[in-house]
Amino acid sequence: MFTVNEIQGFVNQGIQSLIASYRHSRLIGPVEYALSAGGKRLRPMLCLLGYNVFSDNLPPTVLYPALGLEVYHNFTLVHDDVMDHADMRRNRQTIHKKWDINTAILSGDALSMLAYRYMSRCEPLVLPLVLEAFHKAAEDVCEGQQLDVEYENQAYITAEEYADMISKKTGALIACSLQTGGLCAGAAPRAVNNLYNAGISLGIAFQIQDDYLDIYGDPNVFGKATGTDIANNKKTWLLTYALRQAAGEDLVRLNGLLTNREDPERVAKIIGIYNKLGVREAAQEQVVLYMGKTIAALEGLEARPERTGLLIEYIQSLLNRVR
Repeated sequence: MFTVNEIQGFVNQGIQSLIASYRHSRLIGPVEYALSAGGKRLRPMLCLLGYNVFSDNLPPTVLYPALGLEVYHNFTLVHDDVMDHADMRRNRQTIHKKWDINTAILSGDALSMLAYRYMSRCEPLVLPLVLEAFHKAAEDVCEGQQLDVEYENQAYITAEEYADMISKKTGALIACSLQTGGLCAGAAPRAVNNLYNAGISLGIAFQIQDDYLDIYGDPNVFGKATGTDIANNKKTWLLTYALRQAAGEDLVRLNGLLTNREDPERVAKIIGIYNKLGVREAAQEQVVLYMGKTIAALEGLEARPERTGLLIEYIQSLLNRVR
């Protein structure tokens, strides 16, 4: 088995090699910019750690798909930033601000195609299963993003609707990452299913924490301005919880602030309502709940504890992230 640091090194080296191989493209500038921004490299890490549960090796036939998942994730970020009119990503200008919208769209498309190229370099025997899983994840990501857009103009969504949206928008690709690791390792269908379920729960936990950090994180550490979800009327877990808990004057004020985007103190006032309703603490409890479901699914892999232990330890470290 490899350590987390060793696997992180493989991922970082792989990204640099990928960038070097793309020098021929006229879009190398924005593509390199997107892929060199750093970040947690969560998806390739999960793919390789998932593979490592069943194998002591990390051959190119799993390293390539792991990189493909990271490339596809960055494609979604480029297009998300355009849709959200975001100025900053990871403490840097977004691609459409540094270049222009057309370049951002085209470089995002290029990243998408590059992701498919790398996903297809897995072992031929499991290629149909890997691509089927990836296609489903890609379709779910698009559907989840569309739900996110639609919900911006919807006054209220339920907890179930939020979970469904996030299981697609964020959970699907995280689940696919763990699933791909299992498929490439030739794991039994039950184990692959457990990896997928763990990824869905992890994705929901991860997104709730992202929602939380958008309000309560340090912008200098988080990598982008806080309060942008409130400014854009995003239906985050925090907002859906607040709408369920608010009553009387609090509910009237919250609904009024959601409707009136012209109030210059709108974000601060909404955060004040969140604090009064205990939203901060409730979000933290929900992250712990979904992380528990994630770990329970991984413990059901029936692999030796030392093999699942490294993956679980890595996932638990995400619980304390600040960015």
